Amino acid sequence: MEAADDPVTAVTSFALLAVALFTVVRVSAAHGEQERIDGMGRTRGWVVATEGGDLGFVDCHGTRSPLEGARIESSTQRCATRPNPFAVAGVVRRVDLARRIVYAEDDGGRVRAFHVPSDATRLEDLNPGVRFQATGPIDGQATAIIRQ
Repeated sequence: MEAADDPVTAVTSFALLAVALFTVVRVSAAHGEQERIDGMGRTRGWVVATEGGDLGFVDCHGTRSPLEGARIESSTQRCATRPNPFAVAGVVRRVDLARRIVYAEDDGGRVRAFHVPSDATRLEDLNPGVRFQATGPIDGQATAIIRQ
């Protein structure tokens, strides 16, 4: 019996393909822009944590504004220009589970705050004192966090 005719090989190959496709879709969703919807219409961009520890919004042109009462939805469209990506390594100091903001001290001693979208990672796994590396599409938002 050839490997292509073996039912176990076929099922295993199908399962691996399904996992690979799920991973690609999940990563793509976590890296996509969001849309801010308010009384002025729809604006594509990213939800970020501000220096002061609040939630803000950065549109495709880099304009920062308070998030306030706007509704946020995922977007299938992308901004024409990409911002500088976010990358930080350090130690978790505090996690705001309600607003999905991580407060951390980077390896240079600077206190940083960043927002973690709900489709990116489980915040319950990040406790104060945990070392991590985080990356994201824009300063103030992390879409991938690796515990060290």
